[in-house]
Amino acid sequence: MVVLCTCAPLVAQHSSMIDPMGYTVEARFKPPEGYKRIEVETTSFAHYLRGLRMLSDGASAIYHDGTVKPNHNIYAGVLDLDMGVEGLQKEAQFCMRLRGEYLFGQGQYAKIAFTVNNSSRKRVSYVEWAEGLEMIINDQTYWTKQPADIDRYRTFRRYLEFIFTYSDITTLLADVQSVTARDIMPGDMLVQSARPGHVVIVLDVAENPVTGDRVFLLAQSYRPAQTPQVLINPADNTLSPWYGTSITEDKISTPEYVFYKRDLRRFRDPVATPPSPKKKNVFYF
Repeated sequence: MVVLCTCAPLVAQHSSMIDPMGYTVEARFKPPEGYKRIEVETTSFAHYLRGLRMLSDGASAIYHDGTVKPNHNIYAGVLDLDMGVEGLQKEAQFCMRLRGEYLFGQGQYAKIAFTVNNSSRKRVSYVEWAEGLEMIINDQTYWTKQPADIDRYRTFRRYLEFIFTYSDITTLLADVQSVTARDIMPGDMLVQSARPGHVVIVLDVAENPVTGDRVFLLAQSYRPAQTPQVLINPADNTLSPWYGTSITEDKISTPEYVFYKRDLRRFRDPVATPPSPKKKNVFYF
């Protein structure tokens, strides 16, 4: 369900929970009073998300065509992350990008794999794609093997462009599993595939050590593709930009979409599969 919330005033950008001089997610957004960030491993996806760079306080989100996305009660900050090419990095692709970048940075190349919207809805791994897969697209044959003189990261970004072209919210759902709100972690997502559909990702989680209640930050890209934003909480100005899990209502209202706790998902960690040069994979689109 789409919702454009205009009833609440814009969250104060210099509140006690926002440090305008902070240039990472962790430095910019302070937990609410009585809460502490949950402990995570330094090699975890959660730690990677906390370290994402922020644009300067007050920066505007930009659509892929260069126009400004007005901040009408939508975001408390903008992530310093490029949109790639051709407007491909929309809501689901933004989450794939973050997951892929994390695994790439950890050197876990064999775990980078996403489902594509082809005739068989198969997962395409980064390693196999870079080494060479045969693609039949509109009866034309394409070979994905990358030139040896291209650096690994450039190959990775080309792989993501391919994935983004043939993916959407429904393919994302093939790569995730359900989780409960009480177990929410950074990197989890709220996913709705029913049209028009939307996805937001949990950037950080803090917990009240006395009550066990958790709060979380959300970020999104959207359609058309745009620089990703950390969202305000239009339902609770005293907690914004954090969202709470202790609320009895099942609904989670974000500035541009309404989700439900049952929409919470987490990336499944695929088994690292070594490339099989003797096996020929052909993908039909």
